[in-house]
Amino acid sequence: MEFESDHSDGFDRIPDPLIYLIFNQISDIKTLIRCRSVSKRFNSLVPQADSLLLRVDRVISVTDSDDDDDSFLFAFLRSIIKSLHHLVSPSKPVPNPTRSQNSPAQILKEFERIRDLQIELPSGDLRLEKGTTIRWKAEFGKTLKSCVILGFRSGDGGNAEAELGGGGGGAGGGLKMRVVWTISALIAASARHYMMVEVVNEHKELESLLIKDREDEGKVVMDKKGLRECRENEGEEGEVNNASSGNGVGLWWRSNRTTVPAVRMRMRHEARMELSNGTKMFGATLVVVRPISSGVDIRSEVEEQNGDVGLALGAFGDDAVYCEAVERLLKSRSYILEMNSF
Repeated sequence: MEFESDHSDGFDRIPDPLIYLIFNQISDIKTLIRCRSVSKRFNSLVPQADSLLLRVDRVISVTDSDDDDDSFLFAFLRSIIKSLHHLVSPSKPVPNPTRSQNSPAQILKEFERIRDLQIELPSGDLRLEKGTTIRWKAEFGKTLKSCVILGFRSGDGGNAEAELGGGGGGAGGGLKMRVVWTISALIAASARHYMMVEVVNEHKELESLLIKDREDEGKVVMDKKGLRECRENEGEEGEVNNASSGNGVGLWWRSNRTTVPAVRMRMRHEARMELSNGTKMFGATLVVVRPISSGVDIRSEVEEQNGDVGLALGAFGDDAVYCEAVERLLKSRSYILEMNSF
């Protein structure tokens, strides 16, 4: 008996809390699923891991497509056209992508008490012209709470400066392009948020959610308060979708992404900017987006500008280059734009 004890499995001596700690450090779901085949004990403990990273290999669009690399934004634009066609020639309903066996909701059903969750998408959602860079970070509860967007063109100047220089003090073609950047980022963010609503509602212990992409283009974040708001809103979204089902465009618009509320956008812009490391940015633009709330008075203007600093640096403060660009743009003159819900 003493001989058998000396040669017992070393894993059996490791207490459960330590194994949970190891699993949470691993975090990668594919690796954890493989761990379940190690032993019966591991098979029972892996679903208890509470800090997870899910790397998505391919995002399945809500529309039929021959192009597997289509982004949320292009799927959105294509579906608007298809919806118009469906008004004349109805077809079978599009299947709900959240029911796919490869969807995040289905994969995460294996885990019972997720607290911190990161979703990594295979690529960014925006298809940009060569030399264009956009970075964004959006915070959500039941809907958008804030979004910070940084965009610029790189190169030797030339057409980039002419197109986005905004020589008219923020007007003209440059302004149009910057508004397109902003709307595109908001659509991408609302699509990512919608993709995770089912997960949020099913995992009641979830306290932190981050949805990002491998290209580091954009991030959607939800904290404990935002996740609670999202769950409380579970029934309301269905009512909104049903109310909008009078035409095909409205139905698609509401049912495949979270509605962006009416927003107030504070935009700052520099036609040309050279950073301390030699990086040249043309048409550098910083946009801070907030929902329009009722009862906003003039006294909140200063507070709003001060709040921009925290939001912008919080979005890009982990990158020295972008942080320097943001700090300089925050000192620039700002322009206010407002946009209705869409």
